[in-house]
Amino acid sequence: MKTSKCRCGNRIYFNNSVCVGCQSVLGRCTSCGSLASFQGEAEQLSCDRCGSVAHRCLNQSYGVCNSFNSSAGSLCHWCEFTTVIPDLSAPEAQPRWAALETAKRQLLVQLQHLGMPPFVGNLQETHPLRFEFLEDRIDSDGKVHQAFTGHEDGVVVINMVEADSVQRESLRVRLGEPQRTLIGHLRHEIGHYIDWSFASRVALKDYHDLFGDPFAVDYEQAMQNHYANGAPADWATSFVSQYATMHPWEDFAETVNVYLDIMAIASTANDQGRANFDLSPQADVGGLVREVLKIVIEASEYNFDLGLQPLLPEKLPKAVLTKLNYVHALRSKELSPEIASSHAV
Repeated sequence: MKTSKCRCGNRIYFNNSVCVGCQSVLGRCTSCGSLASFQGEAEQLSCDRCGSVAHRCLNQSYGVCNSFNSSAGSLCHWCEFTTVIPDLSAPEAQPRWAALETAKRQLLVQLQHLGMPPFVGNLQETHPLRFEFLEDRIDSDGKVHQAFTGHEDGVVVINMVEADSVQRESLRVRLGEPQRTLIGHLRHEIGHYIDWSFASRVALKDYHDLFGDPFAVDYEQAMQNHYANGAPADWATSFVSQYATMHPWEDFAETVNVYLDIMAIASTANDQGRANFDLSPQADVGGLVREVLKIVIEASEYNFDLGLQPLLPEKLPKAVLTKLNYVHALRSKELSPEIASSHAV
């Protein structure tokens, strides 16, 4: 992620709210989009980057946001994407919600920087993106109603248990996943949203050629087959993960996940001064992936030193690179007037 500088020269990181050097108020200004220091007293603050008046996002009172708005008494436009929050009466709810909001804000800032859905045209009007952070519940008969993490018609649901690191690691081991993180969940689910709201509307033929026709494969049957039999033995020659083999929708979402992983690493490398990657829509994806994987290999060795998981696979097959190029090319696509005016069914 990109960092910034406080007025005193100290570096500002993504979740900072107070400078450890000069005690200045820190956060993200929604007027200029920058991490910045703020000066003034109480509610009379101004952004050191753009000079705009800055009011705390309402969710700062819960400790789940560090953004500042131009108008008082409002949520920042990142927090507005969340339409259902957990019941905060439970002691574990607030820290879990904070972790989810951090990962969601990290995702949205990246998508906005890359110019990807929902920050394309009028998508937020025709195909709005929303987040619901839900918990399993027990009804009056003692029956458990599970909140399933997933996406449907623009709504991304994340089960709050995913914000519990112990529970998440237990699920990761039980399901045999190399990684299971909050940002990984969100990048995967946003892949489904991009599929539904944009990719399948602006580049359908190439989508079918690369990922297959999702409506030609019964999803429930494909899911049962995947969990019963696993992935094909040769999955690594054409797919980015075993889960991607289950269904075209999952193949696309997993590919988006890895694309966003790669772009995040490249952005951080640029920010840290160790690279000067072209991250524009015109960038050569093949060359970018090759160079980022060099960083991945190095960082994975550091992780190995500490007993942690590798960042990403050390090599991606040609078929996966072609799929990544498709996702990258979506950033150059535009909604035609006819498509842009169409609403979700």
